[in-house]
Amino acid sequence: MAEISKFLKYAIIAIIYIIIIFALRIMYKDIKGGAKKKPVIKKTMGLEVIERGDNLNLRVGAVIPLNDQLSIGRKADNLLILGDKYVSSQHAKIYMKNTNYILQDLGSTNGTIMNNKAVKDTVYIKKGDVIKIGTSTFKVIG
Repeated sequence: MAEISKFLKYAIIAIIYIIIIFALRIMYKDIKGGAKKKPVIKKTMGLEVIERGDNLNLRVGAVIPLNDQLSIGRKADNLLILGDKYVSSQHAKIYMKNTNYILQDLGSTNGTIMNNKAVKDTVYIKKGDVIKIGTSTFKVIG
């Protein structure tokens, strides 16, 4: 009987040590940051005004930041309002999908031009692209 109690005593001490070791490993990983996560890289881009055209609210050299979505048109509910007779009320939008920005023409009457080509539906935009909406011209920067 004495041998069994001696064995149980050592077994309990061993279990306590194992629990302490596991707890210390968890705390160490927590302090060191655990599993390394890849940082999500979000592009920060903008539209630089190259030509303001008939839009007195724009200033050449001004930068319009691109966030998740930028609606462009003549109507007051757009984020970028262009008071230009060649701009439709809901002309175009630029939005982010995954980590890329996309320019979409919303069926405008006079169209949206990117790099001297008409945008039919949606196109990916990148740094250096030139976008013309109505009489205004913008350059994608970032």
